[in-house]
Formats: sequence, structure tokens, C-alpha cells
Amino acid sequence: MQFKAITAIIVLFLVVASLSLAGCINTTNKNNQTPTAATQHDAFLEKFLTAVHYTLYLNSSLSMKAWQLTWINSTSARLQSTATDKTTNLTWARDGTYVIFPTTQDATNYLNAMNLTAYSLASTRYGSEGPYIDVAGHPPQIFISYTSYEGNPSNISEYKYYQIAQSDNIVLVETAN
Repeated sequence: MQFKAITAIIVLFLVVASLSLAGCINTTNKNNQTPTAATQHDAFLEKFLTAVHYTLYLNSSLSMKAWQLTWINSTSARLQSTATDKTTNLTWARDGTYVIFPTTQDATNYLNAMNLTAYSLASTRYGSEGPYIDVAGHPPQIFISYTSYEGNPSNISEYKYYQIAQSDNIVLVETAN
């Protein structure tokens, strides 16, 4: 498979995952107790991740194999997922950390402090649909995505895709292979 085809599949998977919204994550407390203020998750980030989940499951070109969301604290979560592209039969594992900041400027400052030397600017356009729009009702005012690739694109087991993206006050750092 050519590098462009693999890259397109990865970008499709990551864009859909990063930009889709709706609602399917079970947030029920295991002990059936009302969460305390210390354990409550940021409501917008929780809705955003629910929308990502819903969008991926509704994507007819993907077959979701795994989805695990682990909250790190009230403003950040780790999402691990695996999906197979039904057209190419390629399976991608994704591991990303989402962090929501109090303001877009705080998120921008965080992103600007990261070492982006190995990354290239991939996009500054969010698109006309996706999870952020589903939750916020509008596209992010600030959207920027940086990507990097590693390994042999013709051998999926040796290929990795990295992305760092900002959608207003949410920053995503992820790896896919």
C-alpha cells in the first residue's frame, strides 16, 4: 500500500476520532454514589469525548474493536481505541491524551511550550462537522494540528503516526499505529 493511502486512512481515523461528537460513554459511578467535586470530570470535555465515541461507532467505514477511556484527573483523560478500516482491512490502535484548559490562551501556551521540532503543520482548518461542533454548536475559533510519521508506511506494524492538536481550549496528544 502506498504511503499516501496509509496516511489518508490514518488522518481519516484521527480526524473522525478527534473531531466527532454525540454520546455513548457510560459515566455511571461504580459505587452508585454521587461523585464528589473532586471526582467530577469537566462537563465539556466529557461531552466532547462522548461525541468522539459516538461518531466513531457510527462511521460506516470503520469497525470499532476497542474503546477505553481513563480519566487522569478532572480535566484530562487518556483514550485508547482500536478500529479497522472496512475498505482496506487495516487496523489502527490509537492512544491519546485529551486535556481541557480554562481558556483557549492557556491551551495555546501549553501547545507553544511543547517541542514540535519533529512535527509539521498539518492543518489550521477544523472542517464543517465534528465532535467539537456537536458539543459547542460552532467550530473552534482556534484549530491547529501538527503531525509526524515514523517507520515504514508499507509495513503497518512498523509505522507510527503522531498528532498534537488544539481545538480552542482542548489539546490532544496522540500516537497511532
